[in-house]
Order: sequence, then structure tokens, then C-alpha cells
Amino acid sequence: MRSTTVALVAALMLWPITTAHAQNADRQNSTAPAALARPALDDTVLIYVDYVTGLDNLINTIPRAQFRNNVTAFAKFNPLFRLPTIVLGEENDYYGTFLPEITEHVTHDIHRFNRTQVSGYTPEVAAYLASTGRKTVVIGGISIDNCTLHTTLDLLRAGYKVYVITDVSGSNSPMAEADAIQRMRDAGAVTGGWLSILTDLGQDFAHPGHGQGMMGIIQAHWPASTIGTVSDSTPDGHGLQLPAGY
Repeated sequence: MRSTTVALVAALMLWPITTAHAQNADRQNSTAPAALARPALDDTVLIYVDYVTGLDNLINTIPRAQFRNNVTAFAKFNPLFRLPTIVLGEENDYYGTFLPEITEHVTHDIHRFNRTQVSGYTPEVAAYLASTGRKTVVIGGISIDNCTLHTTLDLLRAGYKVYVITDVSGSNSPMAEADAIQRMRDAGAVTGGWLSILTDLGQDFAHPGHGQGMMGIIQAHWPASTIGTVSDSTPDGHGLQLPAGY
């Protein structure tokens, strides 16, 4: 009986210490930089913002061929990961039609929303996102210093974790683009190119569900996603590949 009492007293004495350690750990996690977090596939929604022909001609901060290549890579996230997806924008005499890169590849679990406000975080979008139970958004679109910017800021205000793909967008002003990216970072968004967000989501090239598809996107689009000539220096001249057996 005495040993049991002593053990109980010891446990009670240690309880405030262990509780404090747990609270400190939670506090550290809650204050960790957003860039250290990794998006989880089962918690993520994709948002494509205003990829229409009436707006893409205004983009001149990224070469056109590079822009369309990168948009195609981003569009392929949808069928690869099969995530719930929001497509913002509409087709009419002013906005034109959706880019073929979007209509061809973004085909899984699509939810389209029209709007009159600049931000895509409308009451209808808010209700849909809430219904998914997911709290992470990967977003890209036209333009990075207007509709993508304001949608991102509203998502952050609503408590979502937001990853902004910067090289699938652009602006007609380098200064405005840089300011927008900095503002989103300051607000808590994580920014990065399509390659880094793709590998953040996919993580493992040996994954049986999406490893090969992730590698396929990289093989097809990574060399063309940079400015200038890219030489393939891999041994067989066929770019990055999975090791034999995968």
C-alpha cells in the first residue's frame, strides 16, 4: 500500500512538469514558421484562379511559353492527386474562354464558382470549403497581384493554410508582382514554384498511387519551366527516372 501511495505522489508531482512540457511543445508547434509545414493530401483543396484567355494576355512578367508550360504542370496536379478542386472564373465576351491547359487536365471533382468580387473567397466558396472539412489550400492563378492575392489573403483570414504557386501566374508589373508575393508571405502564406509544391504534396517517387505520375510531370515540364536552354546531363539522356523495380 505504501509503495502504491509513493508512486501516486510521485506521479502527481511530475504531472505539472509533463503538462508544461506538452504545453511548450504545442506552443512551439503553433509558432513554427508556416514554411516548415507540409501539406497533407487528405487535408488539401486545389484552387485555380481565372485561367481565361481574356486575362492571360496581360501577363508579361514571365515568358509566355514558360507560363503555359507551368500552368499545364499545375493543371496536372488535379488528376494526379484527385483532390477536391475549385475553378474560379467564367467564360463570356469579356473573359474569353478557359485556357485549354485547364479544360484538358482539370477534370476531377471540380466545383466552379462565378463571382463579382475580386477575391474568390465568396460565401459560396467559403461554404464549399467548410463542407470538405479540409484546412489547406494550394492556389495559383491570374493575376498574382490581384485576384490570386486577395483570394489568398481572405483564405488566410479565414484560418486556412495556403500554399501559393508563384510561377504559374504573373503580372504586368514586376514591382507589383514582387510586392504581392511579399505581402502574402508576410500574411502567412507559403510561396513556391510548381515543382516544390508538387514534391511537397507527393513526397515519395516510389508511392504506388502517384509516384510515377509525379515523375511524369517533372520529366515533361521541369526542363521547360526555366528561362534559357536546359541541357539533359543524365547518363541515358532521358531525364530523371525512377530506379529499376519501382
